[in-house]
Amino acid sequence: MFDSLRSRLVVSLVSLLTILALASGFATLNAMKKDSEQQAQQVLRVAANVFLQALENRASQLTNSVSILASDFAFRNAVATAEQETILSVLENHGSRVNADLVLLLSPDGDLLASTSTDLDSADVKPVFLQSKASQSSTLNDILVLAGNSYQLVLVPVRAPQTIAWVGMGFSLNKELAEQIKGITGLDISFTTNSDRGNQTLHSTLSEATQHSLLPLLPNLADTKQQPFSSNEGEFLSLALALDQQQMLWAVLHYPSARWQESYQQIRHQLLFIFGVSLTLALLLAFVIARSITQPLRLLSDFASQIGQGLTTADVPAAKGEIGVLGNTLHKMQLDIRSREAELLYQAEHDSLTALKNRGAAERKLAELLPTENVGLLLLNIKNFRHINDALGFANGDSLLQQMAHRLAQLNPTPLLAARLGGDEFLLLYNQHLNATQVEQLRLQLHSGYLLADSPLSLKVSVGAYNIAPGSVHANDAIRRLDIALSHAKQLPGMLAFYQQGQDESHQRELTILRDLPAALLQNQLFVVYQPKVELGQRKCSSAEALIRWVHPELGFVPPDEFIKLAEHSGNIALVTEWILNTVAAQLALWYQQGKHITVAVNLSAHDLTNPQLPSDIAALLKRHQLPASVLALEVTEGAVMQDPKQVIQILTELRTMGIELAIDDFGTGQSSLAYLKQLPVHEVKIDRAFIKDIEHNQDDALIVSATTQLAHSLGLKVTAEGLENRAGLAKLQQYHCDKVQGYFFSKPLTSELFSEWLQQFEDQSQEWFGQEISQ
Repeated sequence: MFDSLRSRLVVSLVSLLTILALASGFATLNAMKKDSEQQAQQVLRVAANVFLQALENRASQLTNSVSILASDFAFRNAVATAEQETILSVLENHGSRVNADLVLLLSPDGDLLASTSTDLDSADVKPVFLQSKASQSSTLNDILVLAGNSYQLVLVPVRAPQTIAWVGMGFSLNKELAEQIKGITGLDISFTTNSDRGNQTLHSTLSEATQHSLLPLLPNLADTKQQPFSSNEGEFLSLALALDQQQMLWAVLHYPSARWQESYQQIRHQLLFIFGVSLTLALLLAFVIARSITQPLRLLSDFASQIGQGLTTADVPAAKGEIGVLGNTLHKMQLDIRSREAELLYQAEHDSLTALKNRGAAERKLAELLPTENVGLLLLNIKNFRHINDALGFANGDSLLQQMAHRLAQLNPTPLLAARLGGDEFLLLYNQHLNATQVEQLRLQLHSGYLLADSPLSLKVSVGAYNIAPGSVHANDAIRRLDIALSHAKQLPGMLAFYQQGQDESHQRELTILRDLPAALLQNQLFVVYQPKVELGQRKCSSAEALIRWVHPELGFVPPDEFIKLAEHSGNIALVTEWILNTVAAQLALWYQQGKHITVAVNLSAHDLTNPQLPSDIAALLKRHQLPASVLALEVTEGAVMQDPKQVIQILTELRTMGIELAIDDFGTGQSSLAYLKQLPVHEVKIDRAFIKDIEHNQDDALIVSATTQLAHSLGLKVTAEGLENRAGLAKLQQYHCDKVQGYFFSKPLTSELFSEWLQQFEDQSQEWFGQEISQ
C-alpha cells in the first residue's frame, strides 16, 4: 500500500503537517495546562491566606474577651475565694457574649478548676498549661485538640496581684467553621488530626466517601511542606496547613481539578478540531500534488513493464522535462534489451570456451527426454589433461578442448546433444541405447588428429556409458551414475565402462562413510585392537601392532582398508591419525602404570608423513601421558615414502631422534623403495603377508623372504614377518632368522583386555606355540 510514489508523497506531506501540528499543539496545551495549574495553585494560596486571616481575627476576638474577663475585679475575687458557682456563671456569660465554644479556668499548676465543657478533665488541659508556662509567655494562643475536639484556644493569667489562676476561651474548629470558610473561598476544607488516637478527619465539607479516601494521605501531610499537591488520584489539588506547633492538627483546602481543567479541556477540543480540519485539507492537497507527479510516472511504469515482458509496445508516452528524458531512456533501454536477450540466452546454454552446450542446458534436455524416450549417455574424460596444461600451458590446453569440441560435432553417429560439463569432461546424449562396440568406435574417432604447438598429438579418452529406459531415472541421478561409470572406466585397461546396477549403492555407501566418519571419531564408535608381535629369538612378546576397527550403526563392520582409503582421498585422514594416536597413548599409559612395558606400532599414511608438525605433535602427546618415546612405534608403507622422499626422510629422522621406533610396512610390494632403503632412518622392515602365508609351499616366496631378511640384517635392520598362519611357516621363518612374527598363528587382533590376558598366557605357555626345537 505504501510502496507507490503517490502514497509516499501523500504520507510525507501529511506526516510533515501532522508533526508540526502535534508539536505546536502539544507545546500550546502543555503551556496552558501549566498556566491553569499555576492559577489553581494561586487560588489555593489565596484561600489559605483568607482562612488564616479568619483564624487571626477569631484569635484577636478571643484574646480581647479573655483579657477583659481576667481583669474583671468580681471575677478575680470569685477566683480568689473559690466561689465555684460564681466562677461558672461568669465563664458562661462571657463565653456566650463572643459565642465561644469553650471557657475554662485552670489553677496556677494547670489543674482544671472549672469548664463549660463537661468532657474535659485535668489530664486534657494540664499539658497546655505546662506548654504555656515553659514558653514564658503571658498569653497562649494555639489550636489544640481537647477531649477529641479541636479548638482555637487563648489562655490569659488571672493576677491578684500574683497569678492565682488561668482563664481561657476557645472557638471550635467544627463543620460550621468549615462551611463558613467554604462560603468565603468557594473551596472545600477538611480538619484532620494525627493524634495518639489515630488519624481522624474531624470535620470536612467533602462527602463521606471522599473523606475516607483522605485518611491514607494523613501521615504524609508534613512532607508536602505546605505546598499544593494532587490528591484523591488527581480529583483535587490540595493544600495542607499545620494549625498547631506540633503539626498534629491540619486544615486541608481542596480545589476540584475539574474546575481548573475545564478551560484547558475546551481549548484542547478546539485545537483537535482545528487539527482535524487541517489534516483533511492537507490530505486533499497532497493527493492532488501526488497525482500530478505520479500520473506520468505510472504511464512510464506501464511502458517499462511491457518492456520487461518482452511485448511490442506503442510509442513512449509524451512527457516534458525530466520525465520526458526518462521516457526516451526507457525506449533506448528497450532496444538494448532486445539485442542482449539473444546473447544472454546463448551464453546461458553454451560453454564460453568450446561453444558446446553447458551442464544446465544438458540437464534440461535430459529431463525433457528421460520420461518418454530411450537415452544413451556417454561421459568422456581426457587422460592426463592436467599434464598437458602443465607441459604446454593453459593456452594450448584451451586449444585442445576447442579441438575436442569440434571433433565431437563430427562424430558418426552424430549425438543429439554434446556438452562440456566442466574441465576436460564432455557429455554426449543419444536418443537410443548404445552397445560396447558402438561406444568403442566413437572413442576411436577421438584418439588422434590433434595439433598443439605445431606438433601432432594423440589422446587417450576414458568413457563412462549409461543406457536409460524411459521413466526409470531422473536427470540428476542419471548424471551421477554416469560419473560413477567414468570413475570405473579410468581404472580399467580398456578405459571404457558401462554403469552396472548396484554401483550407485556402492557410491552411496562411500558417501555415507565419508559423512559419518568425523562424527564416529567424536562419538567413539571406532575402537582399537592389538595384534601381538612375537620375538622368535627370545620367544617372548613385548610389542604389538594397533589396528583400527569400525562397526557402523547402519552399515555394520566397515573394513579398515575401505574407510582409511576414503579418508585419505577426502582429507580426513589427519582426524583418524590423531584419534588412534591419542587412543593408543592412553592405553599405553594404563599399561605402563600396570608395569607392562609394551611397544605398540601405529600405521601412518602418506598425508601424515608430509605434515611437518607430526614430530612436535607426537612429542606433546607422549609428554601429556608421561610416556617414554620407546613405547611408541610408527609404521609407514613404501608408497607413502615415495610420495615425497626428501620430506618423508626429514620427518622420519626427527622421529628417530626422539627415540621412536620406525618400520617399513608391506615391504616388497613397492616398485622403487629399495633405492631409498639405505637412506631411510628406520629400525625395522616388515615383509608383506603375501610372501609369508604360503612360504612352506612356495619356493619363490621362501627365496624372497630369505633374501630380504639377509639384506635387511646387512643394513642393520630388524625383520618382522606378517601373516603367519601355521607351524610349518613358523619353522621356515626361524630357519631364515626373522626377528619377529605376527599373524593368526599366534593370535588374531585383540581388544586391550583380551590382549592383556593373551600376554599372560603366552608368558606362561609359550612352548605350546613353538613345539620342538628346530635346528638352526
